[in-house]
Amino acid sequence: MKKKNHFNSGETLVEAMVGIFIFLIILAGLQSAISFCTNAQKKSEAVRKQNTEICRSLHKGTYQDGAETKEFEFKATIADGEITGTETLFKVNVNLGTVEVEYQEEDGSKEKVKFYLFGKAPSGGLIMGLEAVLPWRGGGDT
Repeated sequence: MKKKNHFNSGETLVEAMVGIFIFLIILAGLQSAISFCTNAQKKSEAVRKQNTEICRSLHKGTYQDGAETKEFEFKATIADGEITGTETLFKVNVNLGTVEVEYQEEDGSKEKVKFYLFGKAPSGGLIMGLEAVLPWRGGGDT
């Protein structure tokens, strides 16, 4: 049986190079992940700034009453959103108006967006015909 020589113990040059190569691959992956996160954060900040500008302009904008009136029906549902009956509990008539907002894109160009907003009902109230539809209020079918 041969006796081991302690002078030959350790790693070879090939093993060291493979270890360094694996380390560099992991480092490149981490660097690209950090770069992606940095770019995503910058884009998120730009979008937030643009949304803030749009919201401020929307609050300052002038509401233009629209000619279109929409009627929304409300029906009873259960927790999963399934409609439990065919009866309409109440209806709401509203006018759809618009507010036009101008904002600046990242490249400096100006853009316009039209928001459709709910206005007051034609009769001045928010809920029209409520008494005629609600069975527990004396109107409608029971």
